[in-house]
Order: sequence, then C-alpha cells, then structure tokens
Amino acid sequence: MTEKKSVLSCAVGAVVLALGVSFALTLPARAGSERIIDLAIGNDGVVQSDVGAPGLSVGDEFVYSDTLFRDGRRVGEDGSSCQVTKLAGAQITTNCVLSVRLPEGQLTAQSLWVKGSDTVRMAVTGGTGVYRGATGELACNDIQTPRETYHIVLDR
Repeated sequence: MTEKKSVLSCAVGAVVLALGVSFALTLPARAGSERIIDLAIGNDGVVQSDVGAPGLSVGDEFVYSDTLFRDGRRVGEDGSSCQVTKLAGAQITTNCVLSVRLPEGQLTAQSLWVKGSDTVRMAVTGGTGVYRGATGELACNDIQTPRETYHIVLDR
C-alpha cells in the first residue's frame, strides 16, 4: 500500500510540476522588465560573394558592416552575413546572422529575410557583458537606406 501511495504521490507531483512549468513558459515578460535600445545605422558597405553558378544563386552571401549611433553619437558597430537560401522569381530569401558590439557588451540575432523588405524582425539569440543570456527581438527598419535603424527589445 505504501509503495502505491509513493508512486501516486510522484505521479501527482510530476503533473503539478509540468503544469507549473507550462504556465511559467506562457507568461509574458514582466511589465517594466524589458530593455529597449534604439540605434541609427551608418552603412559602411556590403560585399557579395558569388559561389556556385555565376550570377545570383542559392549559397551566395552578402556581408555587411555598419557604424552604430545613439543620439547622434557613435556607440558601436555591427557585422552581418546573409546567405541566399531561396530564389523565387525576383524574391530573394536569405538566412541572416547579426552581431552588434556596444560599450556594454555584444548581442547576436538571426532571422530569414526577404531582400527588399523594409523591415525584418530578428530573434535575439544571446549576448555578452550586460547582455549575457539576452533574449528578445531586434527589428531592422528601412534596411539599406540612409534612415536604417535597429529597435531592440530585450526580455532579459
């Protein structure tokens, strides 16, 4: 009888724990816990690498670097590479990885981007310094224009 109670207690405990974890994972970030970083972008340049068949094809890569500004003052730099993953007529889909260096540390982000889109939302995948363990979203706006900006919302 005691063994049955022990097994039942363990089973009930596991269900309660699973429900608690499930509930915790669905909670939004606490109000006021987000950190927002807005940056202006000074485009330093882009290089395209043509691999495989001559001309634009899957596997080609675009490499970018930019100077980052906050309130008109230079505060950092970034570097990004985007590999072409799909061509559908004039639509070019790329897989992009971005690294942002700021005085407080670095952030990394990634996403799929359809070239020519004005905005792309990237998942923040980590960081260093004060950004260690960072999660959130980095929105690139007005891409490859003189008005390009990053709007970064960090959950932690």
